[in-house]
Amino acid sequence: MHKELIDAADHLLTYGYCLLEDRLPQSEAHSMADDFLRMHVNPAFDEYKSGSLPYETLFGMLNHDDRVWECAFNPDTLAIARHLLGERCRAVEACSKPNWPGFKGQWPMHVDSAGDFKDVPDVPWMINTIWMLTDFTSENGATRVVPMSHRSRLKSPPAEIESDDPMIRDITGRAGSVMMWHGGLFHGAGPNTGNDIRVGLNIAYYPRWMNNWVEGGHQPLWRETYERMPEEYQSACVGKFGTQRETEYEL
Repeated sequence: MHKELIDAADHLLTYGYCLLEDRLPQSEAHSMADDFLRMHVNPAFDEYKSGSLPYETLFGMLNHDDRVWECAFNPDTLAIARHLLGERCRAVEACSKPNWPGFKGQWPMHVDSAGDFKDVPDVPWMINTIWMLTDFTSENGATRVVPMSHRSRLKSPPAEIESDDPMIRDITGRAGSVMMWHGGLFHGAGPNTGNDIRVGLNIAYYPRWMNNWVEGGHQPLWRETYERMPEEYQSACVGKFGTQRETEYEL
C-alpha cells in the first residue's frame, strides 16, 4: 500500500476513523446525490427504505446505480479495508443516507454490527464508510464521532456521554471525500440545523467470517448485478445472490 493509505489505516486503528479527501470528482458526487434523492421520493424504491424523513436509509444501492461500484470497489478504500480485515473481506451493502434540514441528530450514538456478539472482539469486525456526495458540515449534519472509542469493546456507548460532550468531533469534508471508521467507534449523524440536504453513501466492509444475516435491512446482491460487474469487483462481493432478503440471503 502507498504510504498515504498506510498512514490512513494507522489513523483509523489509533483514533477509530480516517478521512480520504477528493476521491470522486465533485460533479459526479453531486450528480449521484441528486439522483439518489429522486429515488427516495420514488415509490418504486419503498421496499428498500428504512426510517423516514428527515433521516432515511435506502438499501441495495449496489443494485440500483452502477456508479456506486466506483465507491464500493475504490482501490484506496478497498486496500485499507483489506489491510484491516483481511484480503477476503467483502463489500456487503451500500445504502443512501440523506439528512434533511430539521433532523435532530442520531442520539444516543451507536456502534455498528456489535449487538450479537457475546464478547466484542479486540480486532476489527467491520469497517464502515460514508462517501460525502454533498459537502459535510457541522450545520448540515456531518457524522459525529468520539475518537478512540472503538477501543472500549462496548456494544453501545455509555449513557454518561452527553450530546454536547467535548470529546465528540464532527467529521466534515468536501463532496467526493470519504470517511472510514471502525465498527466499534461511537458515532451518529449530527443534527441538520442548516437549509441544505446532506447526502451520504454508506458502504460496509466485513471480514469473511462475519454472518451478515444478523444485519437488518441489508439486501442481497442481484445476480444480474453481479454478472455485469468486472471480475475484480466480483471478487469483493458476497457469495450468495437473490432478489429478496426474505427468500435468498447469505446464511
